[in-house]
Amino acid sequence: MSDLRYVLDDIQLLLENIDSNRVVITADHGEAFGEYGVLGHKPGSLHPKIRKVPWIVTSAENQNTYQPTVEEPDMSRVSEGEIEEQLSALGYKT
Repeated sequence: MSDLRYVLDDIQLLLENIDSNRVVITADHGEAFGEYGVLGHKPGSLHPKIRKVPWIVTSAENQNTYQPTVEEPDMSRVSEGEIEEQLSALGYKT
């Protein structure tokens, strides 16, 4: 349940900092909270609480409550070879 609270705080932050008439909030699966003794989301479960994917439609209005900061990555900790290897593994380089 703490994971849900953590995400909801970020969703609230997002909704306070974008303008949109329609925002959809969803997930890749549902979650069981003790129904019939089931907690969490076991892979392959047919439990209806896990198979039912959350889907919320709302709107957002930018109140400018947050200004993100972006820092340049510390490239001294990563070699050029490691970067090339990772890009290749992700399919960006051949």
